[in-house]
Amino acid sequence: MTIVALEWLTFGLDRLMEAARQRGVTVQLLTRDRGVYRHDLTGSRTDGIEVVDLDTFDTEQVKRHLAGVPALQGLISTTDTWSLAALELWGDLDLPGQNPAGVRLARDKAALRNRLHGEGLSRGAGISFDAGEVTALELAELIPFPIIVKDRAGTGSRNVWLATSHDELEEVLARARHAELRGGLTAEPFFSGPLYSVETLSWEGETRVLGVNSRITSPLPAFREVGVGFPVAFPQDRAAEINEWITGVLAAISYTTGFAHTEFIITDDGFEVVEVNPRLGGGLIGETMCEAFGVNIYDAFFDLALGKRPSLMDLPLTPVQGAAQVLLYASETGTFEGHHGTGLHTGHPGAPRFYPVRAEGDRIADVTDQRGNTAIVLATGETTEIAVLNALSAAAKIQIRIARDDA
Repeated sequence: MTIVALEWLTFGLDRLMEAARQRGVTVQLLTRDRGVYRHDLTGSRTDGIEVVDLDTFDTEQVKRHLAGVPALQGLISTTDTWSLAALELWGDLDLPGQNPAGVRLARDKAALRNRLHGEGLSRGAGISFDAGEVTALELAELIPFPIIVKDRAGTGSRNVWLATSHDELEEVLARARHAELRGGLTAEPFFSGPLYSVETLSWEGETRVLGVNSRITSPLPAFREVGVGFPVAFPQDRAAEINEWITGVLAAISYTTGFAHTEFIITDDGFEVVEVNPRLGGGLIGETMCEAFGVNIYDAFFDLALGKRPSLMDLPLTPVQGAAQVLLYASETGTFEGHHGTGLHTGHPGAPRFYPVRAEGDRIADVTDQRGNTAIVLATGETTEIAVLNALSAAAKIQIRIARDDA
């Protein structure tokens, strides 16, 4: 039996292969750039994976390859970038997959906002627009300040701007006119409060909340994710509220099957969705969940790929510890020359682990979003709060070396 992965998240292939070996499953990874997965692929924990190099943006090429895979039983999609291509492949090859309606809504931030607003699940609507055909004055008449402008199909905190005045909105529109966008532009209200993400797994319309991640974010106007801790220990009544709310959100957008990573803000007036991602959370979220529960959640991908109810839907999940990750960002653009200080983790509590994202010689072209991330540090602790403090302490020991553009 062969299961094919259409690209992957940056990390987690080791956990996938651990589950594959237990099941006796052959795994193929289709990728246009295997360098993205250099950390996992250079370790022995991914032994047995078959890496196939092809242009995964060429859906017809991928389709031809899949048609020739012997004993193909399923296709796994874990990314935003290839989520719509996966819908086409699942349909054309008659393979189990996700509900197209839910995935398409999740990938269109304007349509998502308006659906939630129409269902009474958001206080604000979104407005799709062309930056070359609207003025700041016209946009501000439709949405009150502060305003968020973002790429309708964006990912990685890229192309997200905040405007609190007409002058700032003019600057945002000027930048948006020259930005490389995955979709069009949308504007929506800014909601104030701490950011979280709720990790869920759904099967045939039933949703299970796996847990909630806390978020440490950068100062505005950037929207970088700096740190993540799992799981958040909410009071019982608040946890029940979140469970009921996210179940309603996913039902409202017809998201019936698969992992979902929903970022949301807790405001004084309730919960507000930032975005729904039709996948497992990125970075090391999957790994922190495995560490916290002592369970390999990646095994669920095989059940989903085979069209079976994931055992994770019914498995008892009791946290045995907290886990956290801290992202290391370059402070300036230039050429990445490596990290210094990882040796200082000897004897550090929380057993810090270092996950490089960038390789020496890589170009750092932007530090305002996730493109500036060079590595992630993961640590554990007796509680999530202790894990976060362990991870922050371990990350502070590492220096990032950059050859500046003007050096």
